[in-house]
Amino acid sequence: MRRLKKIFLKLHVLLLAVVCSCTSPVTPQPLPPQTNGARYLLLVAHGSGDTAADWPADVLQKLDTSLAHRELWDLVAYDWSDAAASKTSASKAGLRIGNYIGTKLASADYTYERIQLIGHSVGAFVIQGACDAYRKNGSGDTRIHLTFLDPFTGNGFIDWTYGKRRFGLGADFAEAYTNTDDPVPSTNGVLKKAHNFDVTALAPAALIGADRHWWPVYFYLESIDKEGSAYGYPLSLMATGDAAPAQQAQFPVGETTVLP
Repeated sequence: MRRLKKIFLKLHVLLLAVVCSCTSPVTPQPLPPQTNGARYLLLVAHGSGDTAADWPADVLQKLDTSLAHRELWDLVAYDWSDAAASKTSASKAGLRIGNYIGTKLASADYTYERIQLIGHSVGAFVIQGACDAYRKNGSGDTRIHLTFLDPFTGNGFIDWTYGKRRFGLGADFAEAYTNTDDPVPSTNGVLKKAHNFDVTALAPAALIGADRHWWPVYFYLESIDKEGSAYGYPLSLMATGDAAPAQQAQFPVGETTVLP
């Protein structure tokens, strides 16, 4: 009996440690104010282990020189690297960060007509959390477009299908670009609330192992100024605008398009 009590005590301590790691306080970085004249917002959220100064900055740099009517857009690479550092709590922290972003965007300080949110890996929780909060508190007229890049779908230690069930909810158009053969857990499945683009076959042979988790990011980045491309950013730009309903009808939620 005494030995059983010791075992239960250890299990209790371990459970507390897990709970504490998943519920640690999160201090979001302030959201930049809306620029005068800007009507649209594009915000990029990195995953765990990188920062806004990495690939999100590359996305913004390309868009800054190639985006038509650049003056109508605010471009934000959102840094939540401190909260994302712990892989055991990053998904829950991402939802809290996203709730902050979405709640702020729904306030009177922001009047964007269209919002595109891009997230890689566990950054998917940030953009979905932002969409959830905005739909709860903001204008129903605002178009929201979610772009998931090889999204990590596990929420905590138990719910490994959270993202598969929920990512894309509330968006006017939702898309996911995935690589299905990398060893990163919970990133190779199909999202039921977004259209899935399988870009596995297009990955360079030099990308092996966990590096293939980054291929959807590279694919999307390369598509920004790629003439004649029908997928990646060119599709995103159409879906963010008035063509969103038609695009979602052409690319139904829960289905997959395999890109050769």
